[in-house]
Amino acid sequence: MAHRKYVVAFRIGFQSSLEYRFNFFLSLFSAVFPIVVQYYIWTAVYASAGESGLFGYSYQEMIMYTIIAAVVSKLVITNMEHAIAEDIKSGGLNKYMVKPIAYFGFRICSFIGQRLIYVTISLFVILALTFALNSFYNQHTGLERLLAFFLSLCLSVILSFLISYALCACAFWLSEISYFFVVTSLLVNIMSGGMFPLEIFGEGLQQLFRFLPFHYMVYFPVNVLNGKIAGDLIWQGIAGQGLWTGVMLIVCHLVWKRGMKRYLGLGG
Repeated sequence: MAHRKYVVAFRIGFQSSLEYRFNFFLSLFSAVFPIVVQYYIWTAVYASAGESGLFGYSYQEMIMYTIIAAVVSKLVITNMEHAIAEDIKSGGLNKYMVKPIAYFGFRICSFIGQRLIYVTISLFVILALTFALNSFYNQHTGLERLLAFFLSLCLSVILSFLISYALCACAFWLSEISYFFVVTSLLVNIMSGGMFPLEIFGEGLQQLFRFLPFHYMVYFPVNVLNGKIAGDLIWQGIAGQGLWTGVMLIVCHLVWKRGMKRYLGLGG
């Protein structure tokens, strides 16, 4: 019987995505302006450099990375931080403490239901962009690479949820959480490669970022599709995504267990 409650949570998330699908299309459209700006910036940079490659990327690879990363970064954003923080601050967790449904289970099932249609839409957009760019730059993306990209994209969405869920636990300790989310969202976007490839930060910071889970959210799946990551490195990266997913599950459990000891349940 308990599993039915999680199915209901999945349906709630799915129905929510149908109701607010226009917002997702709007968020994708909002990425157009930054893409255009970066296109002209990178075009000028490569033209002035007079070289075929910068930071290990050809001009075509850099443009493709910029466009696909913009779409993927919109997809992996959870947009649930404030809702969870509100549950913590206002006592909204109370009902989950007396009902046979775990708050984590409810949130992740609802999130998966919500992201299902978003992933589908994004895949169509990404495939269309990929084939358009391949035709324009006379390149080819094989079926195996597309399948590996799809798998890595699904894992990046789950990993993004777990990272956000762990960060939300800070609401147990911080009285004002909004600015914290603004800062962490910006940092995560940078370290995930959502703005630009990690190679531009130099070898030192790049190696540091590779020891963290964030680059598996955008940088890794985009470069799988881009062809920068190929062969055994693809499956090593997917294994890394799986490993970090397991680690973040443990982190979420520990920080929320400790945070619940501070939970007052006021207002619920």
